[in-house]
Amino acid sequence: TILGSDGQKMSKSRGNTVMPDEYIEMYGSDVFRMYLAFGFAYVEGGPWSDDGIKVIDRFVGRIERFVEKLVSERGKASSDIMGTEEKELNYIRNYAIKSVTEDTEQFQFNTSIARLMELVNAMYKYDALENKNRALLEDTARDLIKLLSPFAPHFAEEMWEMLGNTTSIFNEPWPVHDEKALVKDEVELAVQFNGQIKYRINVPSDADNRTIEEMAINDVRSRPYLQDKTIVKVIVVKNRLVNIVVK
Repeated sequence: TILGSDGQKMSKSRGNTVMPDEYIEMYGSDVFRMYLAFGFAYVEGGPWSDDGIKVIDRFVGRIERFVEKLVSERGKASSDIMGTEEKELNYIRNYAIKSVTEDTEQFQFNTSIARLMELVNAMYKYDALENKNRALLEDTARDLIKLLSPFAPHFAEEMWEMLGNTTSIFNEPWPVHDEKALVKDEVELAVQFNGQIKYRINVPSDADNRTIEEMAINDVRSRPYLQDKTIVKVIVVKNRLVNIVVK
């Protein structure tokens, strides 16, 4: 049940009703639909928020600007490498495919769209690099639009056409994630001193605790926190953090 912005059940007497036509006229049906999917857990509902629909409108705008830029820069120099940045983008891409597929089947539309937002953020971050693998970026954009299509069908069709496709996106197969891409070569850990995060460090995903301890202690960024201190113990929480206790 979608409540009024005051958190109460909508009624004319309370004056808190939301007229869909007004918002569809302002933002379009796809933004309205996506807000209904994103703003509320399917089985719970919640209060209507004008700020919430504005968030979705900005999100759609970011995708459109990205696709426009992608198309306008076709033909520019491109790299075919799969370095750290490329692997990270490919990881987030495949994680989004896996998560959106599973969550949508469970009617968890809000988390599905949240994963798409994370993917768009990752695409913008990668696009800011001077040297980039444009083929990877275009493939990622295509998967993004496919994943978006159930939530914003008209917009997705328009973006699909803008990418140069001549057939409907709804004739395309649904993306399938690559399980190998979800295995990271490195993981990022927070390095703490007495429970306070000071910096982050990348370590091999298969590194044992002893190796992780040594990497953190020997990192040049640890020197100010170790100076004139004694290490009492080092706590490693797998794939999350290293806490160096000093006195």
